[in-house]
Amino acid sequence: MGSNTAPRSSARSRGGRAQTILHTTLQALGELGYDQLTIDAVAARAGSSKNTIYRRWPDKSALVCAALIAASESQPHLPADATSLRQDLLGLIALMAKLGTTEDAGAFASLLAAARRDPAIAAAVRVTALEPRRGDCRDVIQRAIGRGEIRDPRLGTILFETAIGQIMVRFLLHANGFDEPSQVDFVDNTLIPVLKAHDTTTDTEGTRHGDT
Repeated sequence: MGSNTAPRSSARSRGGRAQTILHTTLQALGELGYDQLTIDAVAARAGSSKNTIYRRWPDKSALVCAALIAASESQPHLPADATSLRQDLLGLIALMAKLGTTEDAGAFASLLAAARRDPAIAAAVRVTALEPRRGDCRDVIQRAIGRGEIRDPRLGTILFETAIGQIMVRFLLHANGFDEPSQVDFVDNTLIPVLKAHDTTTDTEGTRHGDT
């Protein structure tokens, strides 16, 4: 029985060390930025050895990608029980703002810069930070179409680009956060008017809808 217990205990220990290293990587990334981050710094902060890290991740890029993916697995999800487009939009922006407050703006900016040089970092940022929110935007639009509030499924792209742009400005450029009154104002005076203005579809005879 002891021979079966020891491997399981060892596996849990390795898993715990890996999680510690990944968590430490994100912390160091927030403090140092991607370019200044080193395996040495992560090893020292995690109380690990460089050899332990290199056995699992061949370089800094792979380590940071793994840390981003691990962190994304615990991100909250957008509820799907909204009864109106406005309610869904408020939930979407609140979620984006919440995620923005948990991310270090400087670290994210450094990742965006690194993504231009490193395809792996670009893919990790896209998969962990952008695609989930793009999917949320598509879902919001599909639910609104199902309720008969709007018609054009292409609005998902407009919603994503408008919303993510606002989050970028708020947290990367202004760095002043995005409180609830500001979120409501953005939904009521920007998102809803933009979506309504772009809600145009074309029927089989070429008649354009939404021009009323």
